[in-house]
Amino acid sequence: MTASDPRLFGRLLNIAGIIAVSILLVVQVPLADRPPWVWALAGVALLGWLVRELVPTASPWFVVTCLVALAAASVVTTSTSVLGYIAGIVCLAALIATPRWPLALGLSAAGGSAVVVGVGTLLLKADVPTTLGAFVGLLVAILVGVSRRQSRTAVARERALLEERARTAALTERSRIARDIHDVLAHSLGGLVLQLDAIDALLDSGKTEDAHARVTAARGLAASGLDEARRAMDALRDPEASADLAGAIEDLVVTHRSLGGAAALTVSGMAGELSPDAAGALRRAAQEVLSNARRHAPGCATELVLDWTVDAATLTASTPLVSGAPESGAGGGRGLVGMRERVEAVSGTAEWGVHDGAFAVTARVPRSPVSGEVRA
Repeated sequence: MTASDPRLFGRLLNIAGIIAVSILLVVQVPLADRPPWVWALAGVALLGWLVRELVPTASPWFVVTCLVALAAASVVTTSTSVLGYIAGIVCLAALIATPRWPLALGLSAAGGSAVVVGVGTLLLKADVPTTLGAFVGLLVAILVGVSRRQSRTAVARERALLEERARTAALTERSRIARDIHDVLAHSLGGLVLQLDAIDALLDSGKTEDAHARVTAARGLAASGLDEARRAMDALRDPEASADLAGAIEDLVVTHRSLGGAAALTVSGMAGELSPDAAGALRRAAQEVLSNARRHAPGCATELVLDWTVDAATLTASTPLVSGAPESGAGGGRGLVGMRERVEAVSGTAEWGVHDGAFAVTARVPRSPVSGEVRA
């Protein structure tokens, strides 16, 4: 706690108020004019005001202190002056202003205080200004307490909203990283599994030269996977880094061919600028298509078309279906779902399905961040 801490300033202000009220009370109402019990209760009220500053608002003793101070101040108000009620006003306002405690508790305490003041006025025949001053002070305490309570509640809600936004942002970032990990592993490790299976079969049949060629291809795929992992890490470190989209997709096609697959990329239109996230979404879409083609349609040629228009870039991929292959990415589908999430994140559209005996995927991303439609 520093000298500029609002809580320290508030405590110092309250201590100064306690001292000032005590002095004024003694000056206005000489000690000899009132019985000892009046001054004893006045001291209890002022002491409760002081203790209230030292007790945490979450503690039940905070409530007890406020109620005791309010009760003592209510009793002595009509026997001294309105100054004797100030401690009660402060404690009542603090009790009502604390969201942790029910509002009904503070309002009930205010009602009880009003009754005590009214009874004291009738029994001691207090003057009208003192009585009116006490009731006005009571009303002020209620209004100040309710206003402060609403302010604290609003601050707490805003803090909770900010925390929820932070959690949502963290979950979104985790999802993005999970998609990156899936794309890298599915592309490289999936291809390695296919190569190792082929190598095992070739060795069993004694075709060592073909097996050696497969080993070389597998090594290339592993190196490609490491490069892909490095690119993913670079993208996480520097989201603004840009890359040639057509060139990146062509690299994926070359890797696909080195693994025994067949694919061709056609680029139409005039290439333009895309945001790093939009370019990454289309690149990952191409990677997912080629990975699925190797897994579900080995030997079938995949046709990829990258079409540039004035306001968007569209990647279309088509792979012929083979007997027994899944028709909608149902074998887990995490890659396609991840692709859709990436495209959604940049306000694009994504769809896939079977058309004319081929499994087709279309992903479209806008050149500028405008709202888009997602269909799956």
